[in-house]
Amino acid sequence: MTMPYINTVSLMGHLTANPELKNLAGGKTVCSFTIAINGRQEGEADFFPCEIWGGWAQNLAKTATKGSLVLVEGNLGQDRWEKDGQKHSRIKVKAQRAFHLEAKYADARDPGMEG
Repeated sequence: MTMPYINTVSLMGHLTANPELKNLAGGKTVCSFTIAINGRQEGEADFFPCEIWGGWAQNLAKTATKGSLVLVEGNLGQDRWEKDGQKHSRIKVKAQRAFHLEAKYADARDPGMEG
């Protein structure tokens, strides 16, 4: 019997730049962004690269800009690549949901909902 694994993450922080929306072949849409979360000591922050797909990607790119407060829910993933013979990797948040928490968007609906 194998043990179940848990890979979930919820982060709230500010966008370090405007979200970058890309329309890919086949009609898929992805939004890449980085959030900064203040550290325990003043002047210290952690930065987390994130990506989100589909309606959530479109909604975030439409409403959020650099400095916006966002809540991201998803899991951690790892990108791996090789460049000039060197292996590289980075951890990123693969978001399933991302909420722009600014007051005027507080009532925004889940983009997956119809109607």
